[in-house]
Amino acid sequence: MEQKPRGTALSRRGFLKAAAAVGAAGFAGASLTGIAASAAQAEPTANETLGFTYHNEHCLCNCMLQCTVRDGRLAMIQPRENEDKRFQNVCLKGISEVQNIYGDARIQRPMKRVGERGSGEFEAISWDEAFQMIAENFKAIQDKYGKEALWIQFSTEASQRFPPLLPSVLGAQTSSMNGYDLGQGNGQFQAFSPWIGLFAQNTIWQWDEAAVVLMANCNLVETSLTWARAMMNAQEAGTKIICLDPRFSPTASKADQWVGLRAGTDPAFFLGMTKYILDEELYDREHVLAHTALPFLIDPETGLCLADVAEAVDPETGEPVEVKTFYMWDEATNAAVPHTTEGATPALEGEFTANGKRYVTQFTRLRKDMEPYTLEWASATCDVPVEVIVDVATQYAKGPSIICNSVGGIDKFYNNDVAGHCYALIASLTGNYGKRGTGCGIYGYHVTPYEAALGAWVLPEGMAPVSTQGFFDVVKDNAVHGAMFFGDIPTQKAANWNKTLEWIDSLDFVALADIYHSSVADFVDLVLPVCSKFECADEVGGVKCANAHILANLKVLDPLFESKSDFYIEKGIAEAMGLGDLFPADGEEYARALLSSDDPQMAGFTLETLKEHNGAQRLIGSEELRVPEIGFEYTTPSGRQEPYYENMLEFGQAFPAWEAPCEAYPENPLREKYPLQFNQARSRFRVHSAYSGAKWIQEVSEPCIELNPVDAAARGLKDGDAVEVFNDRGSFRTVLHLNEAVRPDSAFMVESTYRQYLDGTIMQSVSNDQLNERGYVMPFGPMIPFNDTLIEIKKVGE
Repeated sequence: MEQKPRGTALSRRGFLKAAAAVGAAGFAGASLTGIAASAAQAEPTANETLGFTYHNEHCLCNCMLQCTVRDGRLAMIQPRENEDKRFQNVCLKGISEVQNIYGDARIQRPMKRVGERGSGEFEAISWDEAFQMIAENFKAIQDKYGKEALWIQFSTEASQRFPPLLPSVLGAQTSSMNGYDLGQGNGQFQAFSPWIGLFAQNTIWQWDEAAVVLMANCNLVETSLTWARAMMNAQEAGTKIICLDPRFSPTASKADQWVGLRAGTDPAFFLGMTKYILDEELYDREHVLAHTALPFLIDPETGLCLADVAEAVDPETGEPVEVKTFYMWDEATNAAVPHTTEGATPALEGEFTANGKRYVTQFTRLRKDMEPYTLEWASATCDVPVEVIVDVATQYAKGPSIICNSVGGIDKFYNNDVAGHCYALIASLTGNYGKRGTGCGIYGYHVTPYEAALGAWVLPEGMAPVSTQGFFDVVKDNAVHGAMFFGDIPTQKAANWNKTLEWIDSLDFVALADIYHSSVADFVDLVLPVCSKFECADEVGGVKCANAHILANLKVLDPLFESKSDFYIEKGIAEAMGLGDLFPADGEEYARALLSSDDPQMAGFTLETLKEHNGAQRLIGSEELRVPEIGFEYTTPSGRQEPYYENMLEFGQAFPAWEAPCEAYPENPLREKYPLQFNQARSRFRVHSAYSGAKWIQEVSEPCIELNPVDAAARGLKDGDAVEVFNDRGSFRTVLHLNEAVRPDSAFMVESTYRQYLDGTIMQSVSNDQLNERGYVMPFGPMIPFNDTLIEIKKVGE
């Protein structure tokens, strides 16, 4: 199936004469060539000022930046000085902003479509015209179809320094379900509450207390590279780093051991480890009895726990809650007793009769459920030698050990949550959660345990979005008739581009606000230019709590071209609809509202003190990053570690059970046509499509697809060939590079880029959009299986 021949990349040629009449095209062009280079080469005696901001929303604002402005242009970006050198960071992406914000992909002014969607025919209009056009279309859509017929969503592609208000003010639909990067969190979420589902509850700075760190689909050296120093420090202290990844990634190259398992088989590897640990009695019996729910009794027929349920009131919220008392078998009294019984001697295994019914312990059920997952089965499923699984299992069980997972990888497979559930199970079984040197979750990005509660801009009661469905469902929904995207949502949060394009074509009106000419810009009715993170109309453009600091996005530059911040775009739309008085007057008023918090960690913090501290103040009491361990008291129903998920019984996942990828499994007959598994992941050079237009980044990392030389030779392909990647969903074109780090029978590509760098095509044209229904009952919703995709590659023109 060929990609629909719709649209070309917007270019100066595609603009009408009206655009030229205002002096330049709406997207940055040749007139800006060399601006950044000339700024950087200016004489050191030139007029200089310093500005301070933070970077990047994608990476949870890991880098606090000091920016040198020379003769009105950004000339240099450096790490902001910090007493704690661990927070004094900048990466390649941050440095490249010196050129990127002036780059060719930059949107300069509001542009209205005048040709067919996808034609690339736009003309420049004023901001007043743009706001009026949006207001008229929004009002018409909501009057005709209802408030929920309007969809407004924000991504981190735009600046988004202040929490968005427009969806709430208009009562429009928006999304709280991301669709990617959260699948392992879905599986881990309930075992160790309190738990925020993704991030580890201890910190990366405590890795040196572990004997082993298993990095499961975690490319920390690239995707969280500013924190890779903690990994290196742990290695120097004697911690062994074992990297599980289908690709020989940069992190794998720095690890002490690499396990190159088949993509999508992470759960199988851990299930094989679990059975081996059970068979060889490498589990921590004392820990399991004292701190887990594995001794609790369950009905072997239904899987339901033997428990009493009472109604109570949550003392903090005042809401009614259920209180469960579970039962275990007390060997001292030879009877079923409440799990809270002091002095009881719980049985770990066995079958027992209570109240005339037969029960078994969770641990007994675990042994039975793990029976199929022999070492030989795991070896064949993962394509990893038996001795490797035995070695990793033995090292991990001995401990103290940590499992560090990340975003992407297995998260982009249909069976993603099973992997996270496996981590929780094996950590509970071996005592590798709760004490020094143990833990699991994401350790990059969010590297402190401190999180202050900011204030908020208060809207009238009842003002809120009307829906929280994911964008992956909206594209299947005929109820939405108008949309506005702040950032390139459609090509990043939905797979199967041709289906997404059909949905876009069905809408009455589509608007985009973005910094750069992203892929969806060609298919909308109105394009609005957004400020970069370095530009503010006010002295402050946002406030954030990140990495034990309150950060201020202080002005570095005035808005470039005719751009506005997303806050002022929201506010302008609201004013055109007669609702402007619901918004703060300006960014400073909004910032002060966010800083009006009673959180003691930011007592005395004001906009003035933030300015005095060059945009970053350390939270009070956050000096020690090596925090006390989690311990063994939880807010789970039993107060223990609970790797048995009773609420997943209907899906056959009370304990994790093997589930193959939905498309990219070896026995799939579709492999006869499309034999390659398509693997997308992040790199040090981009985050999603961000930085695609950065010339400095392009010099060292052009968009390409990578194949193992064996697979390339079998297709008669050479390094540098122009190739077409295709399957039954669609196709895209790119350049081929050969790389022995890519596993045979697979292909690798850095996820997402602008279509103008793929010969006018979109890489998500081939990606799988089949959702796992189980995800809808999980906290983060279903995940799009981008990597659970089969493709073939051929030379362009063949």
